Amino acid sequence: MNRIILPIPVLVCLTAMAQSVTPVATGLNSPRGVAFGPGGSLYVAEAGLAGGNGSGVGLTGSITAINGPGSSHPDSRRIVTGLASAGDEGEVVGPDGVSVLGNGEIYVIMAGSTTAMQAGNPGIDASIASQFGRLLKATPSGQSKVVADVGDFDFQWTADHQNAGFAPQGQFPDANPYAVLALAGRQYVADAGANTIDEVSSNGSVRILAFVPNPKLPAVQGGPPVITISDAVPTCVAQGPDGNLYLGTLAFGANFARFGANAPPFWKTLPPQSKVYRFDPNASSSIQFLSEANVWATGLNPITGCGFAPGGFYVTEFFTQQSGYTTGDVVRIAVNPDGTAGAHTAMGVGALHEANGFAAGPDGSIYVSNYSTSAGIGQVVRVNQ
Repeated sequence: MNRIILPIPVLVCLTAMAQSVTPVATGLNSPRGVAFGPGGSLYVAEAGLAGGNGSGVGLTGSITAINGPGSSHPDSRRIVTGLASAGDEGEVVGPDGVSVLGNGEIYVIMAGSTTAMQAGNPGIDASIASQFGRLLKATPSGQSKVVADVGDFDFQWTADHQNAGFAPQGQFPDANPYAVLALAGRQYVADAGANTIDEVSSNGSVRILAFVPNPKLPAVQGGPPVITISDAVPTCVAQGPDGNLYLGTLAFGANFARFGANAPPFWKTLPPQSKVYRFDPNASSSIQFLSEANVWATGLNPITGCGFAPGGFYVTEFFTQQSGYTTGDVVRIAVNPDGTAGAHTAMGVGALHEANGFAAGPDGSIYVSNYSTSAGIGQVVRVNQ
């Protein structure tokens, strides 16, 4: 994920609540996904240090457990180490997503794909390359094993469909599994490169449930969105109380195209372009190509995490248009009685930087990974409501 700073604030209808945050873990290396496990422990995926200095490849990724995150003296320690990590031009990828079952099984999704990593890094150690794109299952004692190869599956699918009408121009083949949701007997993975939501079965087989469409912007003011802009980049997936899956998009391309040198002047007046989609994972045995009919919430800044908690559905915004793209926040989206999206309330305003993963504690407290693209200063924080 590349940082793009465009300090062009535009008024967006949003209720903001200026709140502080309380760090519960510090000194982390590019912390990404967060998830609660049994006993109230909070887990965070650290993408790592790449080859040691933010570039190259290495085994610096890890999973950290935070005990007592709601207490006055939380304790954290790395329980899974030696995970693959890669960096280039300041961007580090590795273990990006984590989800924990009630029995304590920890599922970790590794970024990228072995195929792409080997192509971009000739001579890479095979034992390191083979971790990228894998879904891992780990234990609190530190053991881990491969469950499925999501990255190579999606990379091949995008290669097979790189000239399809739905493919983002010039983006395929690509795969970057980014978030995981573990449920009994299956796991769902959001692939930010393939723009898919995948399902991994108990036997390790992978299938694509849904493709998230490319964003579009209008050609004329007040007109329908018809100009395709880059790709959606799904970065999180959560299951709602209605059984549907909800996913959030990063949509850097659509968000920042509004301010391009050749953009129509009225694009600057458009709201932020990240969205939340909703779909039934059991609706079809074929790939569901999502559409505007699946859009549940709009007007959001680049989304990097999401989930349900008391009060509604929450999304983590990496950074916001309202801050001039300098700080992030968490937005609570109320759920109306009929299941539609309601009012947006921003939380942690001005206190979050490169905000990423989201988790709700047993007591309803909100936790977010902070400084998610920074080495050594990464945090997990509690957003004080």
